[in-house]
Amino acid sequence: MTSRSLQPFIVSAPGKVIIFGEHSAVYGKPAIAAALSLRCYLLVIPSEDSNTLRLQFPDIELDQTWDKNELPWDEVKDFIKHDKDGRPEIPNELVPEIVEKISPLIDGFKDNNIHYIASFCFLYLYINLCNKSLQGMTFIVRSTLPIGAGLGSSASTSVCLSAALSKLGGWLKTPTINLTEDSPVEDIVELNFIDNWSLIGEKCFHGNPSGIDNAVATHGGAVMFQRTPKPEKSSVRTNIRKLPPIKLLLTNTKVPKSTANLVGGVGKLHTEYKKMITSILDAMEHLVKEAYEVMIRPGFGAEETSILRKLFNINHGLLVALGVSHPSLEKIKIIGDNLNIGATKLTGAGGGGCTITLVNDGVEESVIQSALLEFEKEGYDSFETSLGGKGVGMLFYDEEKRKIFTSESFCGYTNRGEVESDLAVENEPAWKFW
Repeated sequence: MTSRSLQPFIVSAPGKVIIFGEHSAVYGKPAIAAALSLRCYLLVIPSEDSNTLRLQFPDIELDQTWDKNELPWDEVKDFIKHDKDGRPEIPNELVPEIVEKISPLIDGFKDNNIHYIASFCFLYLYINLCNKSLQGMTFIVRSTLPIGAGLGSSASTSVCLSAALSKLGGWLKTPTINLTEDSPVEDIVELNFIDNWSLIGEKCFHGNPSGIDNAVATHGGAVMFQRTPKPEKSSVRTNIRKLPPIKLLLTNTKVPKSTANLVGGVGKLHTEYKKMITSILDAMEHLVKEAYEVMIRPGFGAEETSILRKLFNINHGLLVALGVSHPSLEKIKIIGDNLNIGATKLTGAGGGGCTITLVNDGVEESVIQSALLEFEKEGYDSFETSLGGKGVGMLFYDEEKRKIFTSESFCGYTNRGEVESDLAVENEPAWKFW
């Protein structure tokens, strides 16, 4: 592929939400996270100057350029290994020598941590997955995910970058699967390559991530995960790729929380009342296993969704017993229960943050809007979204869709609704997946 033959393309990956097993996962119990239809979108388009690399992230006011010829290609080449198929090998950790060589390129961001980390992630993946001969490209990131709300926004971004740069580097085959089709077994190799490199990107963001967020963003559906008691052993992870989309309301209280303090509070309870708290944690383990068996049933439908609603309510009650709820979370649950819109539970660490509501079958849209209005009056942000569905995908340029492949239109979206109207995978049948 010559540099001038490159056409614009868009990559998208979902966020994630923990649906079962919060806090009990800290004690080696399984938990389940699922994809959200709120997604990150990345436009990749040739730069006007063929030597210029440009990273734009309008949502965080980042716009940075580099001369691609000034990247330390020769200095890092000995530290980039390749497997038997010629693909870049995924290291277990960030390679210190590569980090050292690219650090001078982002020194100017040290006073803005989020710009620094986003640029670091981009350059680290770029120099591993691309090459000096590639034409300069512009990368524009837009997200419909709230940033910093525990919904996997950094992992979704990392997956988009990993997929885009792997495609530019020639390491991935072109995706061909439509939204409603199952992924063929042979495409798992492609997805695992994206997943593993996106974990390296997540390490640029977070240092020591679990790998769950990027796994969900890559594969879609849901993931059951469990930490092993021995640090030297990796966590157990089981993908539930075929979970179909399930209607969900996500409500962000915007109440700040400290995950460390909440985890510490449960730890203190566990020390003081070990038998009781152990029983609660064991119950959460049984609940997660029950949910997993339901979620992998062939022909998942209304009956299975009804069971998940019951499990939502039980899981929330167990989390309340652990002391990690908050008046704002309970207010959302009371409003939802009064209007009978579905089953609501807190998600994540609790103490504020977000709730998720698995919507009842047949609820009138007017009733949902009434709930959203009540939430808005309380100062909360709500999103109509869905659980499950596809992971990372690509949308390729054609003349009929020229408008959405321009940097002006991509940067010009002013809100989440505008982004989703043009780009959501549910609205655009040309999206392709592995």
